[in-house]
Amino acid sequence: MIKKILIIFIIPFLLHGCGYSPLYSNNNDNDNKINIKVSETKGDRDINNQILLNLKRYTNKEGKTFLLNIDTNYTILDISKNLEGSVNSYELIAVTKFEVESINLKKTIFIKEDIKIDNLSDNFEKRNYEKSIKKNFSNSITNRLILQLNVLK
Repeated sequence: MIKKILIIFIIPFLLHGCGYSPLYSNNNDNDNKINIKVSETKGDRDINNQILLNLKRYTNKEGKTFLLNIDTNYTILDISKNLEGSVNSYELIAVTKFEVESINLKKTIFIKEDIKIDNLSDNFEKRNYEKSIKKNFSNSITNRLILQLNVLK
């Protein structure tokens, strides 16, 4: 018992003394000195709203300013059907087109996300699952956009 208590108190002191810090604890944006302004959004409203929410932390910052136009296309494709004709599995595809403008730069960036899923019998559960997939798509799209914008600056 005393050995367990002693280990619990000694390990944090040893880790603190060796310079250990969690990977994402120091989340300052020194590497991400970019300012993003979105002028127009078209396409799927749910994905665009989530992208705008994710890009909000890059507005009104110091650094190179990028002006964005966002156009998102979200489609659902049937992959397979059973003998009765009902869908067994389908594919969700989100293609986002970013038109990026800066001082001496004009570039178009396409980012595509897709996933194949099985059909769910409960429509409520299916809608909630698609909403969470859209949210994950928009988070991934935003992260990939920021990486590409950091390369451009």
